[in-house]
This record gives sequence, C-alpha cells and structure tokens, in this order.
Amino acid sequence: MKNKFSIIILLAIITISLTGCSKYEKDESYDTDLYGTYTQSIGTENSNYFSQQKYIFNEDDTYDLYLKEIQNNEVKDNHSKGKILSNATIYENIIKISLDNDNILYKYKNILGTFYEVKIPSENKFDLVIPTPSDNWTGLYPNAANVFNKNGFYHSCLDITNCNDTEDNHVGLYYKYVCKNNIIYFIDPSVEGMNWQILYYIVEDGLFTPELYKVEE
Repeated sequence: MKNKFSIIILLAIITISLTGCSKYEKDESYDTDLYGTYTQSIGTENSNYFSQQKYIFNEDDTYDLYLKEIQNNEVKDNHSKGKILSNATIYENIIKISLDNDNILYKYKNILGTFYEVKIPSENKFDLVIPTPSDNWTGLYPNAANVFNKNGFYHSCLDITNCNDTEDNHVGLYYKYVCKNNIIYFIDPSVEGMNWQILYYIVEDGLFTPELYKVEE
C-alpha cells in the first residue's frame, strides 16, 4: 500500500482511535473471503479534517477504489477502477493481493493492511527494529523503521540511521506496548484514561498492521 500508508498516517489513525470503554480493544477479526468492501476513515465529515479510503473487490477480479478528503470545507473525491492481477496465500491467514496500479495489499481475515516479514522474539517485551520504508505523498523515507525495546516502549523513526527527537528524523511519539496472545497492543502513557489499542497481529513469520476493515453488507 505504498501510495497510501506511511508512518505519519498510521500514527494519526492510532491517535484518533483511542476511544472506548474497555481496557483492551476488542479483536473483531474473523475469517471471510476476499470479495467485498473494505474501508478506513480518519476523522468525521463534520470535523475540520476527514479522509476515507474504500476498496471494493468484485468477484470478476476487478476493483473500485474510492478516495475522499475534506479539509477546511474543501472536498476532494476520486474514483478509479482496475483489475486484481493475483491473490495468493503466502502464509497462514495472509493473502498477498497484486493490483494493476502497482499496489500490493495484504489481507488478514477480514482486514486489509501491511505485512512485515520479521521474526518475533518469544518474550513479552523485546528489542526489535522493523524496517518500514515509505514512498508516497508524505515523502520518501527509505530508512523508516518501527522500534521496540525491552523496557516496553515503541516508537517510529523516519530515519533509523539517525533516530533522534528532531522534527526531521523522528515522529516524536512514544507508546507503551504489551503482547497478549497473538496481538501487540499499545497505549499512550502521556494521556490518562485511554485504552490499549491493537497495533499488530502476530502472524506466521511476521506482523500484520490492520488498516481497512471489511464491511458486512
């Protein structure tokens, strides 16, 4: 999903989604087929900023992509159509989807997102660097990475070769994380009353970041 997802957008989604009444975000993943509608939204249409991405996968192996953005009362709408070139199970519960717009998407159960092939330590807290190179409208970050440490904290670097707290090289947000079953949850320790949110699913040979969820019609 190189044309859409970046570290900055992921953290924006995370920050906005910190709501709810339970201690841990409910895992709403379930097995389903590929075809159908998947959506992701940031903000609301009545707020200062709103964006929505929607993929519709059709049974004739075509797709529709809808992008909508509202900012300062300016509305941008885009709709494109194309073909699903291939979809194949590469690991248990992970399907790789290749589109004719050069995008690669990954599906885990009822969710589209990003898959990182990485060996996860068996400990509940660990030192781990996950390369997350980004090349999209936010900029080119070939050395971007997500960083976990044994103290139970997680942060993102725009340049892992020079990861510090400067505006250019570090997103500047630190979170606590915890592993629970096959899920890595995070929480913002600087905000009181927030809940643990799903950051990654631990899957065979890697991690999966949830981004677009299937809409049952």
